[in-house]
Amino acid sequence: QELGTLGFDCTLEEVDLEDITKNQINTIKACTSEDPEVKKKSIKCLQGIYEDLNAYRAELKNFNDQKILTTIDEMMKVSVS
Repeated sequence: QELGTLGFDCTLEEVDLEDITKNQINTIKACTSEDPEVKKKSIKCLQGIYEDLNAYRAELKNFNDQKILTTIDEMMKVSVS
């Protein structure tokens, strides 16, 4: 298995590009604030990342790969003080 891949062999035509994060915070917009000093934006950015991870975890659960699920769980535990 090539380094950096999960062993999936697919082309763009075979990929379902459905946005599983619709109706949630737009993480890219929330995390690329023009004013990096704004704390409210930072919290919204982190909330968006958390929501994205939660959505990805739900989708990836069907693959039954405990290592991936555990990794996502660990990322979701990170707290910022």
